[in-house]
Amino acid sequence: MCNPRRVRVRASSRLTRMWQEELSRTGRASAEVAGEASVRQEFGTLLGKAARRAFEAALGADTRWVWRDGVYHLELETGAVAYHLDTGEIEMTLRLNDVVTAEAEVTRTLTGTVEVNATAERTERYYDDSWAGLSKSVAEHTARQEAQLRADRKAAEQAAREEEHERLAGQRRLAGLTDELDAEARERAERDLAAPAERRRAELSRDAAERLEAARTEFLRPVHEVLAVAYRDAILEYARANGAEALRVDEADGVLNIQFEMEA
Repeated sequence: MCNPRRVRVRASSRLTRMWQEELSRTGRASAEVAGEASVRQEFGTLLGKAARRAFEAALGADTRWVWRDGVYHLELETGAVAYHLDTGEIEMTLRLNDVVTAEAEVTRTLTGTVEVNATAERTERYYDDSWAGLSKSVAEHTARQEAQLRADRKAAEQAAREEEHERLAGQRRLAGLTDELDAEARERAERDLAAPAERRRAELSRDAAERLEAARTEFLRPVHEVLAVAYRDAILEYARANGAEALRVDEADGVLNIQFEMEA
């Protein structure tokens, strides 16, 4: 056995790692849509002249009806009914409402690459006579393996630190875009809302047209109430004008009963 010698080996490691950060924001938009259907029918022209005058006078006296642009309007829970003074027509409009919503998602993605180079050294002993199996080639092999392991570990640790640093920076940049992405998502949702809102409006209009025929009785009820008042007033006016006696007016359950005595 002779004096030991030493061999030093340097190894290097190059490591590339890719990272990605995303931020997604969801925008929502909603709109109330309405569909309606209208139909007109004769009414005033079917009354006698005196009855029509009395009916129109009763409309003007009824605070539920609003006069606007030559038409008496009455809003109902399901729509509206109108009386056109010039034509004597009743117009019934049935409305259906619904709310349509849309969602849109916007995503921003940041990517990056981390590249690191690391080196490490390792020293091993050997003997010229290979005592205890420690030959120069064995020492070089062992030193190379250990140096490479150290270099790889060092590169991995350095890459992890740099990747974490860049990821955090990317997250901060994305966080600064939150308001911008929220606005973009809302705008996209509003654009996406247009088509379904129009489809739903058309559906509601078709449904309203189908239901309107069955709803005529409901729409005409307030008209007939005014007509009943008109007939009452016309009959009372006639009775008083012709000296009627024992005049009595009763109304119960929607039935108007007028009694009076008058010479033939």
